[in-house]
Amino acid sequence: MPTLVPEAAPRLSFVFTFFMLLFAQSVASQPSVEYDVSWDDATTHYYDVAMHVRGASGPTVDVKMPAWRPGRYIIQNYARYVINFAARTPDGRKLPFAKVDKDTWRVVTMGNDEVVVTYQNYANVLDAGESFLDETEAYLNPISVLMYAAGRMQEPVALRLKQPDGWHVATALTQDPATGLFNAADYHELVDTPFLVSPDLRMVSFEAAGATIDIAVQGAWAYDEARLIADHRAIVEAQADIMKVVPFDRYLFMYHVPPTPAGHGVEHKNSTSIVLGPASAMSMPTGGEHASGLYGALLRVASHELFHAWNVERIRPEVMYPTDYSREQYTTQMWIFEGITDYYADVALVRAGLISEEAFLSGLAGTIGSFHNNPARKVTSVAMSSFDSWSKQEDAPPNTFYSFYTAGKALGVALDLELRGRTNGEKSLDDVFRYLYAEYPERDRGVPEDGFQRALAEVSGSSFDSFYERHIAGVEDVDWNAHLAHAGLSIVERAGVDPTRWMRVYLDGLKILGIDPAGAAGTAGLVSGDVLVAVGDAQVADQAALGSAFAQYQPGDRVALRADRDGETVTTEIVVGKAPIETVMEPLDGASAAQSATLDAWLGRAH
Repeated sequence: MPTLVPEAAPRLSFVFTFFMLLFAQSVASQPSVEYDVSWDDATTHYYDVAMHVRGASGPTVDVKMPAWRPGRYIIQNYARYVINFAARTPDGRKLPFAKVDKDTWRVVTMGNDEVVVTYQNYANVLDAGESFLDETEAYLNPISVLMYAAGRMQEPVALRLKQPDGWHVATALTQDPATGLFNAADYHELVDTPFLVSPDLRMVSFEAAGATIDIAVQGAWAYDEARLIADHRAIVEAQADIMKVVPFDRYLFMYHVPPTPAGHGVEHKNSTSIVLGPASAMSMPTGGEHASGLYGALLRVASHELFHAWNVERIRPEVMYPTDYSREQYTTQMWIFEGITDYYADVALVRAGLISEEAFLSGLAGTIGSFHNNPARKVTSVAMSSFDSWSKQEDAPPNTFYSFYTAGKALGVALDLELRGRTNGEKSLDDVFRYLYAEYPERDRGVPEDGFQRALAEVSGSSFDSFYERHIAGVEDVDWNAHLAHAGLSIVERAGVDPTRWMRVYLDGLKILGIDPAGAAGTAGLVSGDVLVAVGDAQVADQAALGSAFAQYQPGDRVALRADRDGETVTTEIVVGKAPIETVMEPLDGASAAQSATLDAWLGRAH
């Protein structure tokens, strides 16, 4: 009689193994940490957070608040926003805990494999890098609100947002309709994905470069939807053409447009959050006019943050691969990741036809002049402006520190044109970033400290060691005209309208990053961190408007000056100084065909 056991057993074993594998995969895909975020009274500005930590295997679990956020390389101490911390089991039994340092709480598990941490988080800064909550909107930037389980940041996490009825959500994360959860591969992905929630949220969606592009608008901005779509599509397609690869299927621009002056943007992997106002000044150009004013500033910030989707979000410093939110992560490369990103913001706009060639060249000339004439450049190298940003961005001694944004943007011009010149127009800085993308994020690794320098050599077939030694690690003057000559251009100085020199301030937009206490602005009582708002009766939206406002006065005139200082309006009187020297780019006489071809390619005329 034939036996069935020898045949049936392997089948049963296979079925058992198959289902065990399915079970294991299901368990593995479950979020190890799940967050519930809600609020009872938005006017108090407090988020209520419940954090479920599963799979606790030891006697204690440490939960931590980040000390800083990517995009702002300085310690932020987000733990200061936390109150009413508590811990319990899922069935409500209290668990002991102790705070062991400024941003770490240690919970005693008492043998439980799941603990629930609850706390409230104060959110009252309408700033793209912080979080905000009131009766009109909830801006949840998870990096400033959500704790993480120490040692478990690489595990799957999920968030359940309990917003009021009628409030709409904009985020780059996808919501599971069955569970209502926003799932993320890990803590890094979750905190790199902000949420904008509001009853008045407006959404615009279109396709560009093979991706879905969404725009969320919060605020009373009367935008022209067709123009908004056309301009953003042009930016996306110009940057896709630079990089030759689009790293996202969907990208979200989040715009908060308040009724008061504001200006800030922060990059994320698949989205950006930008706060810009006042809404009344955000008029859009008609017809084929180039973008200008506050709307032009919005497109410029949008272009900057979008380029970060490649540069810093995916092409990242090795030391931040992965990110450690508990401490400083030092690198000499932020002039590349932030400053050259700022350079490409303008490159994309001119190639997209959204700013004129004259505005593009004038802006770059101003950046070069600002960097070259900054006395701090002779004290602090470009490499150290990146490395020391953790400790010196806010309160370095006068004339000893400067922004790596400005340095990188100016050096981006020199390096791009030098590459084009050395290779007879065959290669450019675009090729360097395509190389970096293929060499590092595509191979799941970060860029080492000498990675950009080696990429320049690899793409050009020549060494940039001397350039680095003299201008990056060293403080020697850059011969700007030697690099600009490749495109038939030169730098000259003439009388201009830029007031920052006689004011003796160093600005990032309209925010004072550095100030000479003995200069006109310092004597008037302004300090680092102030954001300039108005000159006399004229509100100012950018540095060009600031110059135009001061141009109405004569040297020696006294004029009222308003600034925002930590949310408070400061009014003072400043003595107008002598017209400054302005740095401009001009074409060389008798430019060769090769120089003209380089200029055409650089500006995108040949595309």
